[in-house]
Amino acid sequence: MIAPGTTHLSAEQLAKLGLDGLPRTKRGIHLRAEAEGWTAIRRSGRGGGLLYALADLPAPAQVDIAERMSGDNRRRRGRPKDTDFWTRHPDVADAVEAILAEQRIAAPRVLELLETRFDELPSLRSLQRRCAMVERTKPALLASMRDPDAYKSRFRLALGRADGGVDRAHQVWELDTTKADVMTRGGRRMVLGVIDRWSRRARFLVAPSESGQSVRRLLIDTIRAWGVMPETVATDNGAGYINASIRTALDTLGIEHRICPPGSPEKKPFVERLFGTFTRERAQLLAGFAGHSVAEAQRLRAVAKKQTGRAVIVAELEPEDLQAILDAWVDGVYHQREHSALRMTPMQKWLSSPVPATAAPSEDVLRVALSALVGTHKVGKRGIQWKAGRYWTAELTPWIGRQVVVRRDEEDLGALFAFDEDGHFIGTAVNAERAGFSEADFAAEAKRQQAEWTRQARAQVRERQRGFGIDEAKQLLLRRDAERAGKLHALPLPTEQRETVAMRSIVARPAAEMPAPARLAAAWTQSEQPKRGETVAERVARTDAIIAAAERGDTVDPDELRRARLFTASSQYRAEKLITGDFAPTPSRPAGPHPEERT
Repeated sequence: MIAPGTTHLSAEQLAKLGLDGLPRTKRGIHLRAEAEGWTAIRRSGRGGGLLYALADLPAPAQVDIAERMSGDNRRRRGRPKDTDFWTRHPDVADAVEAILAEQRIAAPRVLELLETRFDELPSLRSLQRRCAMVERTKPALLASMRDPDAYKSRFRLALGRADGGVDRAHQVWELDTTKADVMTRGGRRMVLGVIDRWSRRARFLVAPSESGQSVRRLLIDTIRAWGVMPETVATDNGAGYINASIRTALDTLGIEHRICPPGSPEKKPFVERLFGTFTRERAQLLAGFAGHSVAEAQRLRAVAKKQTGRAVIVAELEPEDLQAILDAWVDGVYHQREHSALRMTPMQKWLSSPVPATAAPSEDVLRVALSALVGTHKVGKRGIQWKAGRYWTAELTPWIGRQVVVRRDEEDLGALFAFDEDGHFIGTAVNAERAGFSEADFAAEAKRQQAEWTRQARAQVRERQRGFGIDEAKQLLLRRDAERAGKLHALPLPTEQRETVAMRSIVARPAAEMPAPARLAAAWTQSEQPKRGETVAERVARTDAIIAAAERGDTVDPDELRRARLFTASSQYRAEKLITGDFAPTPSRPAGPHPEERT
């Protein structure tokens, strides 16, 4: 309590009072008085010291003193005095801290919340001082609970260097995407960025969206432009960065993919800072700037409404213009000025790498490795069928009937890249129509390639057959079965007779004449014997000709026709038909994109 008529107080007394707007320590009072030039008199008597004039105190402190002198802080509804309320009611103090940890609200609203739980309450002024004390003494704790992003940027410890783990250029590339802060006539585009963590060399790409195609294009263009490959790329878990096309492409090139946890911009701080630097230095100067935050966007729309009558940001740039501005800024400004952390320019740092970087692969390797993943397809008699097209290359001949992994160049629908399941490249399959080739010539060449491969493969198999002796193995197997059967003796089991009407009727009638098994076997054996010097392909052709003649009504030898029909049921006939299936040209159709291609 301050006695009425008091005009001067010491620094210690002012600190203990805890007046609004004043420090709570003796040293803090002295520093504040010296900075603001408070009038002071020297205290007489024991101890000495200075007494400060209350009239020189800040306005909030003077109001607080006046209220205490006049007794305006008397308790209503039996409230205790301010000076000892929080000590006597720690549960209320805890409740205040719990409320403020949720959100920052005014003291009157805090008091209303306290009234729902407690009978004895502090005065409004006392509560205001308590809230101010909590906000002042626990800023980091409150930020961590109210706004994790603000806590990370303002209070989270960052004693080390974000690039402390790299010691050479292109050891780690950071990739990220942000929505452009500038409206274009093509809409609000996405800006993809890549930066070398060690040297800070960077590139941008303006794209319609953060798609796998955009990410691949950024990687391809950067590798081409810089002539090197990174050891590791660090990205977030956005759909454009973790899709199968990107993961398999990076694996093919031997690049490690480091995926940062969600909500962890500190894991790739340099690309995040790169976006912010461009926004501050150039985006804010461009026509169509839409703001980097909700509040800024609202302010800009309000300005636009005042100027044009419409709360709309008018776009004046094309996406290509924004790309050109980004390229000019990063190469003409960002790369050529000294960075305080590097103590040199990014280009100087890039050229001073102590370890040579991995050279970029050839254009063909880069094009295939960073192609889009189509999926797994089975190679059939019509090659690889995709989007109503047939794709073929001679390297696929041994893969007929097997699964291959297919990728495609997004800029060329006339070709597909085929890989085996282990990632080894098989070949580039071409679609004759989409590549502009003659379908008839393409089909004939494919058939010739298959025939040549089949001839060589058959020769190899026959060579293996001569070394193994299949017929001898069959005879030995049958002999073994017979020997084992002769050693088996089964005891007779008790049985009983059972008859049905059908069984009795069958017994009563004479048995129908059935062809003798010997005749059937002889006929089958005869049908199996090819003519001397005749190949399997020639025999298949002769069989087809006999059956076709019989169907036309021509005169055909009955025995020849019977043998031909029996041969069509053999495994030789079916295998030959499967192997010699050709690639027939597709039926002509009207010009124009296929329905699936239009989508």
